[in-house]
Amino acid sequence: MEDRHYADEISLKELIMVLVNNWKLVCVFIVVAAVLAVGYIQIIADDVYESSIEGIISVPETTSTRFGVYTYPTTNKMDYLNEVYSNAMFQKFVEKMELEEVSVEEFRSSIKIETEEESSRFVFKISGKSPEDAMNRLVVLSNLFLEEIHMKYKDSAIKYFIREYNVMAKQLEERLQNQQKQLVELETEFDDVSPVITLQKLVTSDPVYAAELAKSRGISIDDLSGEKMLQEEINPHYLTIQGNIIDLRKVIQNTEREIEKNLRYSNELRNEHDAVQTYLLTGDSSNTTEDVLNVMESTLQMSVQPSLPISPIAPRKALTLAIALVLGGMMGVFAAFFKEYWKNS
Repeated sequence: MEDRHYADEISLKELIMVLVNNWKLVCVFIVVAAVLAVGYIQIIADDVYESSIEGIISVPETTSTRFGVYTYPTTNKMDYLNEVYSNAMFQKFVEKMELEEVSVEEFRSSIKIETEEESSRFVFKISGKSPEDAMNRLVVLSNLFLEEIHMKYKDSAIKYFIREYNVMAKQLEERLQNQQKQLVELETEFDDVSPVITLQKLVTSDPVYAAELAKSRGISIDDLSGEKMLQEEINPHYLTIQGNIIDLRKVIQNTEREIEKNLRYSNELRNEHDAVQTYLLTGDSSNTTEDVLNVMESTLQMSVQPSLPISPIAPRKALTLAIALVLGGMMGVFAAFFKEYWKNS
């Protein structure tokens, strides 16, 4: 036991002596690694600056518009925020910034989204070659993102309501046809009904008339007890049908107004749909109407001005130099042991 412990102490001493005898070699590797790290930081690596902008997004299940109630496709905020990584955003951003030879991967890797699960707040970050470049990129990115989100879900809402109004138009047309058919039937029945009816009544059923008649004849009222007379009265069925016709005509007028409103709204939606399609194809939003189904206006908002970065986020000089020193030291130790092994063998 003591012999083995003694042997272990000798082995550790030998290891230490290897490092002591070759300390210059270890230092050379450390110095070389440090020089390479400094050269990389100062010459090769470009400074990277990062600008950020805050926003708020809160997506409800539905929202009321003058066209009706719109149901959002999702209430998950990340489904909307991740639109910043889309190919459409990449193409518009590259064209707006007049960038060349920038890949989709480079574009996406330059953008970060920070958010909390239970919070409506989010932060967009984008990197650039200078503080001004990073801020300008973020201004362009945030404006394009807002426009893209607004237009995309405006288009979704327009298509939703166009479908709804198409279904409603068919229902209104069928309703109008049924109402017009009922009106024709009522008018036909109305033409066959007499406005008055003639009834036989006892003279004594009208005391005033009976008294005048008895006086004119010089007899008593009792003498008229069995005498009858003819009397015309307005036909109640005639009045009922007439009232039904008037009511049905009002209902038909209301249905026609609904059809006219449906057609007016449908035309407005189709015109706006054409303008949105022009934007999606060309990026030109000048023909769109801002207050028509802008369902994301109150749902998504962003700060007016992004931050101007003060110091670069990369390269991380202290960390890079520390890693280089550690790697240089490890390589120096390895070289020292290898040298000693080669010499002894």
